[in-house]
Amino acid sequence: MSTRLHVLLGEGGVGKTTLAAGYALALARSGKRVALLGIDPARRLHSALGLPLGSEATRVAELSGAGTLDAALLAPEATLRRWATEGLTDPAERERLLRNKLFAVVADRLATTTDVIASARIAEWLEHDPSLTDLVVDTAPGRNGLEFLRRPTALVALLQGRLVRWLRGEHEPGPIRARILRSLAHLGGAEMLSEFAQLLSVAEGPFRRVLSRLEHAEACLRDPSTQILLVTTVREQTIQAALHSSSALAEAGLAARAIVVNRTLPPALAMELRANDDASLDVGAADVVRYALAYLEIQARIVVDARRLASSVVEIPAVGGLDSDSRLDVLARLGDVVRYALDRNPEGSP
Repeated sequence: MSTRLHVLLGEGGVGKTTLAAGYALALARSGKRVALLGIDPARRLHSALGLPLGSEATRVAELSGAGTLDAALLAPEATLRRWATEGLTDPAERERLLRNKLFAVVADRLATTTDVIASARIAEWLEHDPSLTDLVVDTAPGRNGLEFLRRPTALVALLQGRLVRWLRGEHEPGPIRARILRSLAHLGGAEMLSEFAQLLSVAEGPFRRVLSRLEHAEACLRDPSTQILLVTTVREQTIQAALHSSSALAEAGLAARAIVVNRTLPPALAMELRANDDASLDVGAADVVRYALAYLEIQARIVVDARRLASSVVEIPAVGGLDSDSRLDVLARLGDVVRYALDRNPEGSP
């Protein structure tokens, strides 16, 4: 695979979207041609980059040399309609399909399966821009993000199954198929049968393209170069969630390339804080010191636990400035921490 895929997973509130944006920026500033796709329904990538984003790629940064960054958000309804009409050159035929009542019902139902659409959207982006070097994916929080990784395999099997092959007319003899369609006409009336026939007549091309893209997405996710990054933070519940995600990945035949522990403090700070004489501090300062020491103690345990889940653990420092005019610079510095750590350990070895 010429384009490298980077998938960030994590619970809500761990800073996954911020890190996805920063990592994509850091890759672009290093000279890469990078795409960033947000598939979180909450659309947090807007605020992370401080830019309005839509379903089509928006240029975030054009940098010296070859580096570029384009970003987009998943828009299931618009994407489905674009795919359905992709091969239709006749405007009247496109309009008939979009007005088809059964198509509207199917499209509305499929629009809720954002993980499936996200997989095919990745493949579409790679198909339309083969010169990309990297594609960073900001997944939905928690379990929904895992479904994005697991669903393509199951859906490809479904779409290649007997029911869908029958709907496409591949196996059933003509007379049997005709009798079943006549039964549908009795149940739903001639109008329903007409809508169904019209939908089938134009659905073959879009169906094949979506199936091909899902197969491509599955291959990309399982490519050895793909990096799955599990994001956690200094909270016991988030490392437990990362443990669950790691197990779920293993069941799907996948593995995390690294655990990214966000919002960490420098471990050496503990020694400096303990050197303070609590008697010389006012009440507020003493409370801050105690809080920081407790935080560092939890952080140390979490880093140890993280090393059991992946051979690479990346510690991201807590920073400010993400709401300032220098937001993109701050994001890129955070992303560089991830990039440098993974570059130092290219094979994920201890």
